[in-house]
Formats: sequence, structure tokens, C-alpha cells
Amino acid sequence: MTANVMLSKSHVLTGLQCLKRLHLETHASELAEPPDPRAEGMRALGTEVGVIARRRFPGGVLVQGPHEEAVRATRALLADASVPAIYEAAFERDGVAVRVDALTRAGRGWDLVEVKSGTRIRRHHELDLAIQLRVVEGSVPVARAYLMHLEREYVFDGGPCDFAALFTLRDCTPRARTLAPALAERLPAMREALAGLDPPEVATGDQCRVPYRCPFFAHCHAGGPEHPLRELPRLSVPQLAWLEGRGIVDLRDVPDDLPRLSPRQKRVRDVVRAGTPFRDPAVAQALAAVVFPAHFLDFETASTPIPAYAGTRPFEAIPFQWSDHVVDGGEIIAHHEFLHRGGSDPRRAVATSLLEVARDAGSIVAYSGYEADVLAALASALPDLSEALHALRARIVDLLPIVRAHYYHPRLRGSFSIKAVLPAMVPGASYDDLEIREGFMAMRARAEMIDPDTPPARREELARQLLAYCGADTAAMVALYRALRDGRDG
Repeated sequence: MTANVMLSKSHVLTGLQCLKRLHLETHASELAEPPDPRAEGMRALGTEVGVIARRRFPGGVLVQGPHEEAVRATRALLADASVPAIYEAAFERDGVAVRVDALTRAGRGWDLVEVKSGTRIRRHHELDLAIQLRVVEGSVPVARAYLMHLEREYVFDGGPCDFAALFTLRDCTPRARTLAPALAERLPAMREALAGLDPPEVATGDQCRVPYRCPFFAHCHAGGPEHPLRELPRLSVPQLAWLEGRGIVDLRDVPDDLPRLSPRQKRVRDVVRAGTPFRDPAVAQALAAVVFPAHFLDFETASTPIPAYAGTRPFEAIPFQWSDHVVDGGEIIAHHEFLHRGGSDPRRAVATSLLEVARDAGSIVAYSGYEADVLAALASALPDLSEALHALRARIVDLLPIVRAHYYHPRLRGSFSIKAVLPAMVPGASYDDLEIREGFMAMRARAEMIDPDTPPARREELARQLLAYCGADTAAMVALYRALRDGRDG
């Protein structure tokens, strides 16, 4: 029975991560967590980059259709000497089916190219390439096996895109050939996992998060410890091994003799043991750094794999929106906001509009170092505004390190993101009633808003959603500031 199970490349990559996940995705997909908007967006970006990457090998032919039909079409194209490249070429070998991003002629053989939408190579990319190399070499000679990714240092000059410079080809042939035999040895176990009536027994571990968080994470961890060890901040691999070797799985049971137990780790353990929040009295001194009137600032940025504006790089964060709640003595006295609604470069409009409303001497309050990074990037891109933007940056007071140093609540579960801290400190506060609830959703909404094909009414609705989301972020920071100052908890 197992010998007849056809494996796709995605099956193999999933099976390499976890055989239980492979079975569940095929036979019990309803047990998976709801789709993550960010993960779905990244998959869409990967598809987009794969299509654009074909321009790196002009003159090729795209193979389409169901697998068996695509295999026949690929054979015909391989035999046609006039075809310089094949996109999405289809192959199978020993019950494994693959589609190749690009196959290009190389003398008497072919070069195999796997396209990645990131800017660097990771180990699972090499495994991906090795699977394809083994399958393709069952049909045609492969001269070289490449991983092709976006070049981080490519700077778009505003003219026609230089695809040879935008993409970097990395010859990974030796590495792929080394990995291929070991991968082949694991295929029978994958077929067995797919064919079985019940999922194989696999203990939870690093594979639940590496290289990606498993969609069955919650299912497989149900019934586990109430506060697993992963909630302990900066838990090192040796520390984890030490604890697991002693059968310790709940952070409340972490002993004082854990090697290199940090004060922050000890604090988190003690807070969770007690079940009550910790608030350091010294937080008042830290908050005294805020000078009024203070501007609680948040940017929204967009990053695209293919640079859209002159002087930008792949995945460079381009600010297109900001929200500013102005606070004096803890009370909101004004709210300013800006959203660039067109498709042109938004950076100058973002910078000038912000400088106009934040020109006084009060603090710029942020949550994380992201706003400082955005201001630094704007200063670099706009030399005539550089001095004013750096002056704005110098006024930043970051609430995140203040929270990390002076506060912890059992509800945080190891996370200090504003979306975790807010409901812990401010009763009933959340982002659940917003259409846009996180940054990647905002980025996709902006892309739809500036698309010329988007109807005007839809553009206005997206603008409303974006303004509501960004405004909620700065209102949340104000609420956190007040809760820290007043000693309140949810």
C-alpha cells in the first residue's frame, strides 16, 4: 500500500520536519490552527517573486496543467532544441513529483534553478533543492543546481529593473548532491506515515517551530504543561537540555540551580508561580524620562521583494502612514494622523507631515526600536530633512525596555509584544474588533488600496481600516503608559 503513495515536494519537506504533521495535513487538516495572515501573505509573495524571476531567464516556456499532463509537456520541451528555458518543468522519480522553478540549457545538460523570495539561503532551502535534484536527474543530466534569491544590496535606480543584479545565483550543486541520498532513505517512512490510519507517535520538540511553526502546534501541545518552558525568556539550548534531562517541563518547576539562570528568568518563574503580576517600583523613575507634551508615535511600513521606488532595496521598509496621540500629563490633548493614499514614493510626505506636528520639545514615545529605525532610514533617504529627523529620533523614549525591565504578568506567556501586554494591563483592551489587526495585514491592505484596479469605494474603506489600526496602536501605548504609571493591571 505504501509503495503507491505519490509524494509531492511539499510532502517531503513536511515529512522532514515531522512525520506526524505530514499525516495530519493529509488526513486531519481540520485540526490545524486558523491560517496565519502573515504566513499566507508570505506564500503569496513567494509566488509573485517566482513569476518575476522568470525574467532572469528570458525566452522560456511555462508548463501548466495537471501533473501527468505537465510531465508529458516537459518531455516535449526538453527535446525541443529551440527552447532555452522551461518554467515549472514537471518530473517524477520513485514516486516523488516535483515542479522546477526554472530549468535552463547548459551545453549537453541543464541547470536547475530553485527561486527563493528571501535575501539569504537557509538549510531547508538546500533540502528543497536536493529533493528536486534527485528527481530531475532521473530524467535529464543536471550540470548545476542553483538556489536563486534576491540580492540584499541591489539598489533600484528608478529605470528598468536589472534582473541579473536583482537576483543572485548560488551554485549549491555539491551540497545538494551530498544531501540527496539521505533524503531518499527517509521516503519510505513518509509513505508509511501517509498511508497509516493513525498518525505516528512523535514527541513535541524543536521541530514544532523549526523551520516554521507547525499548524498543528496547539493540537499536539494540548494537555501539556500550563506554562511550558518556552515561556522562559532567552532560554538557551544547554538550559533546555539540562531541564529536559531532569524531566522538568513547566517553568514553575525551574530550580534555582539551573545553570546561568538570569535575574529576568528567575523573575518570570516567580511571577508565574505566584500567579500575580510583578511591578518594579523603579518603573516610576523610568517613566520620568517622558517629557510632556509627549507624542505617542507609530509607523506603518510596506516592504516588497521588488523595489518600487528609486534608491530602495528589496524588502526595504517604506513608511506610508503614522499615528500620533499627543499626551500632556497623562491626558490625550490631540490626535494627528497621516496616510499616503497613492502609489508614489510616500517617504517625503510622511516625513514632512510628521515634522509639522511634532516640532515641539516633548518626547517621542514608541514601543520597540522600530520607530527609531524608520526615522533613521528617512533621514538617510531625505538629506535635506536629515537634521530635523535625527532630532526627532533623539527624543524617543521606548516603552518596550521599560516594560521588560520593570513588569511581568503570567498572561504574557513569555511575550512582550504590545498585543500581549495590552490585555494584561488594560482590562478588555484588544485588537479583535478591528478589520486589520497586525502589520502584515496593514501592508496587504495598503497594496490593495493603491492598486489602480481597486474601486474607489473599496479604497476609501481600506483607508478607514488602516487609519483605525494605526490609531489603535498609539492609543494602546497611551493606555499602557497610564497603567504603568498608575499601577493598574488587568
